[in-house]
Amino acid sequence: MLKGVKLDEKFGESFSGSKYFGIIDNIKQVNTFVGVNNSGKSRFLRTIFSETINVKFIFDLDENTRNTLMTSLRQIFGQIDSVKRYGAIYNYRTTLSTYAENIYEDKDNALESILSLYMFLDTLKVHEFTLTNDSMTYRVSNMIAQVQTLTKSFGTIVERLGIENGKVDKIYIPILRGLRPIAQESENFLNTDIYLSRTKHDYFEDDIKKGLIFTGLSIYEWIKKLLLGDESERNEIKQFETFLEENVFKKKINLIPKYDDDVLHIKIGDDLQFPIYKLGDGLQTLIVILFPIFVNREKPHLVFIEEPETHLHPKWQRLLYRSLCLFQKHNFFLSTHSSVFINSPKNSIFIISKKKGKTHILHSDIKTEKVSILKELGYKPNDLFQTNYLLWVEGQSDKIYLNYLIKAIDDSLVEGEDYSIMFYGGSSYRHFLMNKGDLNLEFIKSLNQNYALIMDSDRTKSGQRYNLKKKEIVTLFRRNKAFCWLTKLREIENYIPFNNFENAVKTVHKVKNIEIEVGDFGDRCKYVDLNARPTYKPSIKLSNDLFSRIQKNKDGSLKGIKAKELRQEIELSLEKTKKNFNQIDKIKVAERIVQNGFVIQNDELQKAILTIVKDIKKANE
Repeated sequence: MLKGVKLDEKFGESFSGSKYFGIIDNIKQVNTFVGVNNSGKSRFLRTIFSETINVKFIFDLDENTRNTLMTSLRQIFGQIDSVKRYGAIYNYRTTLSTYAENIYEDKDNALESILSLYMFLDTLKVHEFTLTNDSMTYRVSNMIAQVQTLTKSFGTIVERLGIENGKVDKIYIPILRGLRPIAQESENFLNTDIYLSRTKHDYFEDDIKKGLIFTGLSIYEWIKKLLLGDESERNEIKQFETFLEENVFKKKINLIPKYDDDVLHIKIGDDLQFPIYKLGDGLQTLIVILFPIFVNREKPHLVFIEEPETHLHPKWQRLLYRSLCLFQKHNFFLSTHSSVFINSPKNSIFIISKKKGKTHILHSDIKTEKVSILKELGYKPNDLFQTNYLLWVEGQSDKIYLNYLIKAIDDSLVEGEDYSIMFYGGSSYRHFLMNKGDLNLEFIKSLNQNYALIMDSDRTKSGQRYNLKKKEIVTLFRRNKAFCWLTKLREIENYIPFNNFENAVKTVHKVKNIEIEVGDFGDRCKYVDLNARPTYKPSIKLSNDLFSRIQKNKDGSLKGIKAKELRQEIELSLEKTKKNFNQIDKIKVAERIVQNGFVIQNDELQKAILTIVKDIKKANE
């Protein structure tokens, strides 16, 4: 099976994204390329299909190549281990051994392990060693110089990996496809494949000897030729009919190139045969895509399909996906906007985007534990990959407010098309921003290259220090030239005009006389129903002043505190307990507020939303 695609240096003029040697790894049986329109998905597929471009395809490594790589690695590891006698230990030595073992023991990920090894060796630094004696630093530096020379030799071996494009069998199924002849002469339609002529004219002017471009218009002549051939050729059509019976139609079918007609005919079950164009477009699409794949099933092919979901109901998209997976000798490359192909856990997903005029290719490496968190939050991969801009907020109510505020600045922007908002659930941001205890944006970037984050400060008073971890996150985003807004006020709700907020709470909770904490740092998540019957609670809280005086006694006694003073303290504390606090329904209140509408009055809020809108527009250019 295919493990990687190696792009020539010339690709750097139009494409970016490969880490080392122009190699795109993480290739699986089905590889899905997703991104917004005009990002370059189909162009990338056509480029690696074309034999005029210098592309190599890397398949399973043979024994000789593995042995050569391991011999080179043993020399490198020997150098790294040589400084142990000077008290210098490489911190990632176990990691290197694991990757080396994978070259033999994990064939599916052998190429990824090779590239990861090269990354570690190519970036070897003195500070990655633990030294018991700092005076031995020069020995580590000398060793690194020798490792760099050996690493170049290791890289030369990797550079030679792959089979040239022109020696690999390929099938290309363009978006311009169908079963009904289009070319017409007088009153008759001709079985001329004008879709093929158009596709070759636009994209493949040179012949592709090992590449089949199949549009569907040649199926009439192809099936006729097979049916008029020898027994094995006639049997090929029977087997394809059986395949369609079992996996598509669930009924016996026959494909008939009727001699007095210009199109293929089909007979389903006991029905009379009829021209295939009377089938629904969806069934025609399935036949167009599956036929060239099936007749080439015995020999491994790389199959490139532009937007396989065209004309297909989601149920039939799933049917097509399952059918493709049956051809285990083939590798598939799909450009798509379909959630069916994006959400499949067996896919390898590549995000295609425009970056500085180039088509940028990024493999989305969503770890299993992060996928489970996304699912818990109600998200699927297609919700995140098919947008130009991803805005992270703390909760559902924040999402409601942000959509309203973005619209207030520019009502042409549409959520789900121009941008998407994802809520990460308060402190669960750690799941997305932490990796082995360190803050990084690896996961955020794997979802989308254009992103921003909004965090509530949760401060309860002016002058209170910000949470240090949140400040680190702000610094991290700024270092990556991404927008991160850590609110000055307590939370988003504190930026809503107080009257608008109070009225919404009264309406949603059907209360007339309430008390909500005012101010920039008041807790607006709860309210007091002033008309509710007062009830006193048995637990009371002493004031800080009284408690500090008790502490000075060091024995917990009330020595020095008058009985009258203590009585007043208890009565005041009991009075405070009669307030009946209720939690507001944040989502319903937010919905009511945006339904009623409000004006942005806070300069900080205005500036933040303007920045977000500007970034969204830039991402959508």
